[in-house]
Amino acid sequence: MVEKQVVEYPCQWSYRIIGQNEELIRSAVTECMKEATYQLTASNSSCSGKYVSLNLETVVLNEEIRNRIYFDLKSLSCVKMVL
Repeated sequence: MVEKQVVEYPCQWSYRIIGQNEELIRSAVTECMKEATYQLTASNSSCSGKYVSLNLETVVLNEEIRNRIYFDLKSLSCVKMVL
């Protein structure tokens, strides 16, 4: 049986966002995060340059907010994957 990791809130949380257009992702994240304080930095790009990844770091107050951000990011049309 796998034990669920215990997370103490509030805490710093990171999301890796993968998509094809960095500028569209940045714009969509700004809209998604609204008034929240966050840092969005470029990470890697695929060998072919087709995909880029960005790291989003923010403080989450609880699991509900952490999951809401994840699902909001995942629902963006310019985002292919969120880790």
